[in-house]
Amino acid sequence: MTPDRHLQQTKDQATVLKQQRLLLILLSCALLALSVALLTKSHTTVLEVPSRSRTITITGDRVDGAWLEEMGLYLSHLTLDATPASVGWQHEQILKYVHPELYGALQAELAVQAKRLVDANAATVFWPTQVAPDVKGQRVVVIGRLDTYVNNVKVASGSDVDQAYMASFQARGGRALLKQWQRVPMDDPWLLRLQEEMRKAEEAKEKQRAKK
Repeated sequence: MTPDRHLQQTKDQATVLKQQRLLLILLSCALLALSVALLTKSHTTVLEVPSRSRTITITGDRVDGAWLEEMGLYLSHLTLDATPASVGWQHEQILKYVHPELYGALQAELAVQAKRLVDANAATVFWPTQVAPDVKGQRVVVIGRLDTYVNNVKVASGSDVDQAYMASFQARGGRALLKQWQRVPMDDPWLLRLQEEMRKAEEAKEKQRAKK
């Protein structure tokens, strides 16, 4: 082998080694990026109601309007449809869905509510008339009439007027949990705006159906 040929082979081998090193670096970067993506990928395990009538969609840590509606109705049932015999069990079910930040306060509030029902031998029945989900805010409002009975006699307490209850949710530790539950004034600007948006959305659906 001539010196020139040996030198050329050495150069060729050096070029191949450089290409291999570059390929290894690129592969390492790709694997590192994939590992970071897998580690930071958002996973959410959504607590579901015992039964549901529609398919729900989950995107990252957010749920869709169908889930919010179903959960809003379920929580309003557990909270507002109560008797002295059932209220304890119902409150236990509610607390399974509660965010840690709300747990203590809501537990105390539910305990007061349960004591009032038992002491007065009262029962409440909620008749939902509208459910308004706010997907962007991950919250839902359930509107309806709340009737109260004491010793099986209906109490006249302005129950013929609709009341609104709002539930908001937040993902924590891979679970979508109840972050807030409260009564909302019917003239609340946010609620009025949400109802208007729902009305417009329903009108748009009606127009689409009419075109078919």
